[in-house]
Amino acid sequence: MNRKLKNICIVLLFLFGVSASYAQSGTTETTLHDFMEDYTKPASKKAKKGDKAALERILKEVPNWALDDQKVKWKEIADTALASGDLESSCKNCHKEYKKEYKKNYRKRPIQVSNELISFLKNSK
Repeated sequence: MNRKLKNICIVLLFLFGVSASYAQSGTTETTLHDFMEDYTKPASKKAKKGDKAALERILKEVPNWALDDQKVKWKEIADTALASGDLESSCKNCHKEYKKEYKKNYRKRPIQVSNELISFLKNSK
């Protein structure tokens, strides 16, 4: 009986490890608006206090969620902000250019966010 219990525990630990690994490599579907509210807003507040790591990481990913014809411009906006260190300028410039159209036409458009990014952001709160 003791051997059976040991084998069951080993199998459960293995399955737990596999599921944790899968969760880290997968994605979560959300909307850009919800992502911004849940993760970018808090990261922006932290960046204003000097901890820019989370917002920098977000700015590197944001262009991946743009519409195909906007990806180049979104990347340019994010890269300019990252290079200058003025991370808030990325938010302002992107909102100035795209927020009205995006809110009107694409607010409920799903995006795929890596679970690894979400985990990083949750751990940096």
